[in-house]
Amino acid sequence: MAAAEDSDDRPPPLESSPGDDSCEAGDTSATCRQVDAVSPRRQIHSQATGDAVLIHDLPEVFHVGYDAASFTAQRFTCLKDIPAGPHFLWVAHPSGVAARAGVWLLADGTRPPRTHVLTWDQDHELLRGGASRPGSLDDGREISVDISGRPAPHSQLSDASKARDRLSASEFQANLDTWRQLTSHVTRSVLDRVAGAQEGDGWFVHTLDRAEGASQSRTQSQLERTILIDKTSQHELKFTISRSTRLFRLEPIGPERTSEALDPTTYLLSYVQSAPSSFTDQDLVGELQFSFVVGLLLGNDDCLDQWWFMVLKLVAKSYLLVQKQPLLSAALWRAVTAQIEFGMKWTDSTMFDRTEHNCRELRISLIVYKRRVEEFLHADEGLVHADHLAVSATFSRLESTLAELGWDLSGDYLRKGKVTLEDGEEVELELSELEAEDERGEWAPAIVELNEREQQLLVG
Repeated sequence: MAAAEDSDDRPPPLESSPGDDSCEAGDTSATCRQVDAVSPRRQIHSQATGDAVLIHDLPEVFHVGYDAASFTAQRFTCLKDIPAGPHFLWVAHPSGVAARAGVWLLADGTRPPRTHVLTWDQDHELLRGGASRPGSLDDGREISVDISGRPAPHSQLSDASKARDRLSASEFQANLDTWRQLTSHVTRSVLDRVAGAQEGDGWFVHTLDRAEGASQSRTQSQLERTILIDKTSQHELKFTISRSTRLFRLEPIGPERTSEALDPTTYLLSYVQSAPSSFTDQDLVGELQFSFVVGLLLGNDDCLDQWWFMVLKLVAKSYLLVQKQPLLSAALWRAVTAQIEFGMKWTDSTMFDRTEHNCRELRISLIVYKRRVEEFLHADEGLVHADHLAVSATFSRLESTLAELGWDLSGDYLRKGKVTLEDGEEVELELSELEAEDERGEWAPAIVELNEREQQLLVG
């Protein structure tokens, strides 16, 4: 699923610096030597404000993605002035039928900046890693890059692709903010746990990487037969709470177990409390963000399935989390909102495009979740504080975002009846999934014990 290249919402590429069109690579004429000497495009990386990424052996015309942007590059060699934080770089053949290879990199903002060295393995169509180093290559030469400028995601695209326009200040900031929202909780510990220990200069992932314990899908099997893949380089992704995890404890019995089976909050909190000290509840947000980025940008089926599992079975079902851990609840919904907004505004396809069943389940779950949150907020205002209100505010933003897709999460929705589609066809619709929700609270059925006289009157 590539980022949309023709969308008006996508920031324009950078303007070429003087001398680009007249001097080809390797041109040693006097004119080009003079341009090379004075051009602001030639900067030593040790003087830069952020890390750099150098890619060896990438074919001349290739599809490249960096954080929230993607583009078809010619003679792509490096990125520079990368802001501190997590970043995701991926490459693929421009035909669109090949698998994608990606890598997570962490820029820590140290001085002098580091250069992350990567190599394209042409035989197996994989990215390989090398050792990062402060400002020099293996042969000791200083690192110079082709385009200089302010540090920003996808504003430092060194590829001699004759880009023409510059990011405006607002576009630059919006793009930077978007990526930070998508990866705010992706940390070294999250990457080590899910993708395995760092290899060379990053955490490498691939379209065909599988989640631990997951069986190979038909799509994965078909793709694997069409490409040359080094199976020894494939990774097993290890999510903390996987799709096979039982989300309730075995100790409780009766109604308590039923309650936990319907709401995994108790399981989540007990797991976090008993987990190793290196694991925090915020790592759950990081894994949600990891699965989204790798799933959407690489088209990794197992990560897409993991994202749906976490949203449908954990985030949207943990009603008590609003009361017990409102900051975690708000962080999870904030992540989901940012992901949906990214899919709507920055890509040519979203998580919703091929999953009608999941979309329906999510819509119903959100209607129920909204009711539960409103019940809590209005039940006893003395128990409600600012952290609880933060969950409500975050969920309201999600609701506004989904309204742009035509989703209505209000209480006024059709239970049963006919709906006329755009082509004029009428279909029968029944939202039986909400029947149990309708019978909660004051409308819940109650068991009443009758005395002998009342029983006679009832039969009577």
